[in-house]
Amino acid sequence: MKLSKRLTAIDTLISQHHDIIWDCCCDHGYLGMALLKRAAASQVIFVDIVATLMNDLEAQLSSINKLQKTCDKNPQWQVLCQDVGKIEIAQSKSQVVVIAGVGGELLLSLVQQIIANNAVEHLNNVRFILCPVHHTYKLRVGLKQLGLGLVSEQIVYDNKRFYEVIEVSFSSNNEISHTGNKMWNFASTEHAMYQRQLINHYNKMLNKDKPYYQKVITDYQELTDS
Repeated sequence: MKLSKRLTAIDTLISQHHDIIWDCCCDHGYLGMALLKRAAASQVIFVDIVATLMNDLEAQLSSINKLQKTCDKNPQWQVLCQDVGKIEIAQSKSQVVVIAGVGGELLLSLVQQIIANNAVEHLNNVRFILCPVHHTYKLRVGLKQLGLGLVSEQIVYDNKRFYEVIEVSFSSNNEISHTGNKMWNFASTEHAMYQRQLINHYNKMLNKDKPYYQKVITDYQELTDS
């Protein structure tokens, strides 16, 4: 299965071998299976709360296992049908938690729960790769408040939609910008289009909370005003 541009961007960020990779809100598990195929980690754990998807994924992975020769070097996998916020992070040398395909507000809530439910020392070697479908501004504000630092960020245009891929960790001292000021390239027509799209969206939200959304609009406008 060929990965989408969005999932390919996430896959590319995982360039070194890790002890554990968590593919959270994994849907059909395409990203995790690609990571398994190239042995990107000693263990890939798929997590989603939708039982039908997880049952189908587990059956598919089991079928693949039967076709392949067993080898100690083969990465292991596990399928968990549960709330992503309740995952248990073991103390390990290197782990990546990927959460993609959900809204920014829910994604922030999941990260908050993971941090609250796990020991600080277990989270120090964890990178979070996050790709919300919307509400990126609120997500960024929340991640900054949690004390996370920026590792990398990028804009991905995939199937006529814009996505932000945000990589953060507690080991980074780089401040997270509310508007992602390191990911923009306004020589790109796509990036300019994304900025206009965001400003237009938040203009429509002014009647709900004018002081808040006006601040959001101003922040995005300042990306090109400076």
